Amino acid sequence: MLRPKSPSLLAPEIPGLSGGIVRDIHQTSSDELTVETYAPESGAALWLFSANRDYPRIVRTFARARSPARPPVFCQWLRTRLIGGIVGRPLLFQERVMAVPATKAGETLWLVLEQNGPDSNLLLLDGAKRLLIALHRPSQPGRRLTPGDPYRPPQRLKSLPQDAPEQTADPHNLAAARDLDQIWRRMEQQAHLQRKRGELLRRVRSRLKRLARRLAKQRVDLANTRDAGRHKHWGDLLKINRHRLGANQRSLRVIDEFDPQRPEVEIPLDPQATPSANMERHFHRYRKLLLAAPHVERRLSQTRAELKMWRATEAAIRALASPDDLHRLEDGWSKEQRAELRPPTAGGLRGTAQLSVMTRLSSDGYLIFAGRNKKENDRVTFRIANGRDWWFHAQGIPGAHVIVRNPRGGNLPQSTVAEAAWLAAYYSQRREEGGLEIDYTQRKYVRKVKGGEPGQVTYSQNRTIRVDLAGAAQRILHAEVGESD
Repeated sequence: MLRPKSPSLLAPEIPGLSGGIVRDIHQTSSDELTVETYAPESGAALWLFSANRDYPRIVRTFARARSPARPPVFCQWLRTRLIGGIVGRPLLFQERVMAVPATKAGETLWLVLEQNGPDSNLLLLDGAKRLLIALHRPSQPGRRLTPGDPYRPPQRLKSLPQDAPEQTADPHNLAAARDLDQIWRRMEQQAHLQRKRGELLRRVRSRLKRLARRLAKQRVDLANTRDAGRHKHWGDLLKINRHRLGANQRSLRVIDEFDPQRPEVEIPLDPQATPSANMERHFHRYRKLLLAAPHVERRLSQTRAELKMWRATEAAIRALASPDDLHRLEDGWSKEQRAELRPPTAGGLRGTAQLSVMTRLSSDGYLIFAGRNKKENDRVTFRIANGRDWWFHAQGIPGAHVIVRNPRGGNLPQSTVAEAAWLAAYYSQRREEGGLEIDYTQRKYVRKVKGGEPGQVTYSQNRTIRVDLAGAAQRILHAEVGESD
C-alpha cells in the first residue's frame, strides 16, 4: 500500500497489484478511479487511484462504485488502452510521483499518480513516456501538460497532510486492507468537511458583514424619519417670519411661537433659494420622511431577520461533525441561502457545462467536437472553440461544425485532419454521395452571419481536403470517447 507522507515511505512496490490483469476501469468522481485486476493466485481485486487533494494515494479498495452512464473522457481513454494489460512493478519517477506500468500487446503504458496537494493528478503516458492524457490540467509554472510532449514531473511539490495511516504489510489480509480503506475514506471525508466548513463560514461571514453595514445605514435612515416633525415645525415658523427672510441667508434665528417658553430657534436655509422655496423645502422634507418611515421600519425588520437567520446558519456550520450533517444542512437551506453559499459550477472546458455535443479523440490524441444541429454548431464554434483551434465544414453543404482543440498552435497532424474532415463529411446532408470536399481553417477566421440563424457563418483563409466516406469509414476515429455533457 502507498502512504503519501514522506519520500522514505513511498514504497516502489504496491503488494498485490503487480502481476494482475486489468479487467475493468471506472471513474467514480472527478479525481478518483478504480481499477479491477485479476491474478490467478489471489483472484479479483479493486484498486483506488486517487488524485484527491488531501490524500492522493493508490490503495486496495472495497467500494465498488460505477462510472456514470456516459463515462468521462479520461476513463474511456484508460479503458481503451489498459483493459487486458498486465500490471508491472510500480516505479518512482521522482519524489511523490508513482508510475504503474501496464503491458498490452507488447506495448507498455504508464499510469502516473502525482501526489501534489491541490494539484494532485493522474496521467497516462505512452511507452516513450510522452503524455497521452491527463485527468486534470492544473496551471503550473514551467510545465505544460500537452498531449504528445515528453512527460516532465512537477518542479515543485505542494505539502500533504502528515496524518496518513500506516500501510498494511500483508496484501492477503483482507480484514486489515478493508480497515485501512475505511480509515482512508473517513480521513478524506473529514478533510473535505473541514475545507467545506471553512469555505461556507467565509461566505457566511461576508454576508453578515454586508448585512451589518446595511443595518447601520437603515438605523440612520430611521433616526432621520423621526425628525419629520421638526421640519414641519421649521416650515411653520418660516411662514410666520416670512417678512424676515432675505437673499443669501444661510440660517434664521426666530422665537418659537409654538412653545410656551418661547425659546430661540435657528432654522437652516438655502442661500440660493427664494423665501417660498426655503419654506417649501422643509415641508417637502417633512412629507418625504413621513412617507418613508414605514418602509424604513419594514426594511429594518427584514434586515434584522436576515441577520438572525445567517447567525443561526453560521452556528450550524460551526457545529458540523460529519458529511451527513452537511447534507442535512444543505437540504434545509432556503433559496437565498443556496444562492449565497453554493458557488457557481465550472466545467473543464469553456462553454461546455450545459452542452451535449459529440466528443471524439483522434489517433494523435487531439480532442474533436462536432455539432449535429444549428444550436450545437453555434455552441461548438463560438463557445467551445478558441481562436487557434481548427474548424472543419463540408464545402457549400449544410452540416456539422467540427472543431479540433489545438493547445500547441500550428498545424495539425495529417491523420487528425483526415479524421476531423471525415466527421464533417459524415454529418453533412450529402454523405450518401461518398466523396466530399471539406474546408478547414482556424476558428479565428470564422464569423457569424449578421442577422443569420444559429450556425450560419462565413470563413476565410481556408484549405480543402477531399474525403472518401466509403473508404475512410472503417479506419477513422477508432478512439471514440463518448459525448460531453
